[in-house]
Amino acid sequence: MQAFTTVISPDIIDVLRQEHEQIRVLCAAVQKAGGGRKQRPFAALREAVHLHQLGELTIVHPAVRNTGADGDGIALASQTEGERLERSLIELGRLGVRHPAFDDRFAALSGALLDHATRQESDEFPLLRRRVPAQRLHMMASSMRDVRIMAHR
Repeated sequence: MQAFTTVISPDIIDVLRQEHEQIRVLCAAVQKAGGGRKQRPFAALREAVHLHQLGELTIVHPAVRNTGADGDGIALASQTEGERLERSLIELGRLGVRHPAFDDRFAALSGALLDHATRQESDEFPLLRRRVPAQRLHMMASSMRDVRIMAHR
């Protein structure tokens, strides 16, 4: 008799946690890189944040809004903050990694990005876990992958 292993696909919260970890790693890579070597990890960070924000805007925030009155305010605050952080990354990219103010500005922005991720994990994730059926959370993860695919076309 053959044993079968059940493989459980990640749900949206698993996907978002993985993306937050990727953003943390990229922030550290930018800070550790010297001079012109910051460009590649910084570009990867901008792309990761952009795709993360796009997925949240289309998949996550609407679901959080549908969890009730508290979800509406939490989703709006997170969306607003995420959009502001993404704009700040774009502005910092225009400044350039070789600009004398880049490191100080990046340190502040990196801290804000990590604080934003921590807030999402403590505010939005519990709402999703408690108020969205598990099957829907898995479907949302699949939708998030679709958003990433469509963004690269």
